[in-house]
This record gives sequence, C-alpha cells and structure tokens, in this order.
Amino acid sequence: GAIIRANNAITRTNVPTKLNNNNNNNSEIDGTDRVLSCLPYLIPLLDGDRYGRFLFYTVPALGLADSLLLGPFKFLYGSIPFAQFIFFIGLSVLSRNPEIPRPVRFNMQQALLLDIALVFPSLLGQLPFPMPGVLVNSGSNFVFLALVGSVGYSVVSNLTGKIPDKIPIVSEAAGSSI
Repeated sequence: GAIIRANNAITRTNVPTKLNNNNNNNSEIDGTDRVLSCLPYLIPLLDGDRYGRFLFYTVPALGLADSLLLGPFKFLYGSIPFAQFIFFIGLSVLSRNPEIPRPVRFNMQQALLLDIALVFPSLLGQLPFPMPGVLVNSGSNFVFLALVGSVGYSVVSNLTGKIPDKIPIVSEAAGSSI
C-alpha cells in the first residue's frame, strides 16, 4: 500500500501494483519488458542445445530449424572467448540490480537457474563407467525437451505479459533470490 499525507494526517491506502511480491501468474509485464524478459533464455538454450543431438539426428527437420534459429547466436557465443562465463556473471549481477524492472530480473534469474540445472546431467556423463546407449539417448532427449518446454513456456508467458512462475522448483528459487 501507499502512504498518503493530506492535511497533516497520514493515511495508508491499498494501491494495486503491477507485480506482487508473490509472483502469481496474474501479474503483468509491460511493453518492452516483455521482449527483454525473453532474451536471457538464449543462454540456457545455447548451453543445452547439445542435449538435442539425438533428436536432431532422428528428426533432421528439427536439427535444421535449430541451426537456422540458434545458428547465428551459437556462432557469436562460440567466437567470443569466455562468452559463457561473461554472460553468466553479467546476468547474475544484473538480476540483482533494483533499477531493472522486477519481471526482467525474475526472468534473468530463472534463465540462470535453468542454465545451472544443466550441470547435473553433464555430471552424469562424466561417470567413470559407461552408460547404456538407450539410457544416454533417452536422458539427453528428456533434458532437451524439458529445457525447450521450460524456455518455450517462459517466452510465451513473457510475450503475453504474464510472469512465467510455474516451472517447478526453478521459479520458486528465482522468485526468492531477486
């Protein structure tokens, strides 16, 4: 609520805000913030793209679409030394800047957490014993589809003006860390 001072009397009123502290999905994102809120999701998409390799092999059209949509970003991402680290630290710092609108900061943090979550499947690939091929293939497909689903949900929610706060575990952690 807001505090209004009139005739030397202080009155507390309830003023509706665009974004509540509880991040419910009824909150709205303003105009340009909708697009800015989508951009951080390029990082987990670029980092998690490798998990789609079995799907790209099975469905070549999907691989072609991936190359066309993410190809220029992959080129930039791969040509800048330490780009992954720079973007990660940059988003981490920016997500804590109170001058940036809260929905944009929430999406930055959520994209970072999705990117961090990609570390766990890569650790499984580092086990000292070989994994069965069907497990590796299925696991990679699952990780890729879960990532694309999460990013797709977030982008569509942002573009329609809604806060994408329904990703289990990740959204709650993103909301509590900004």
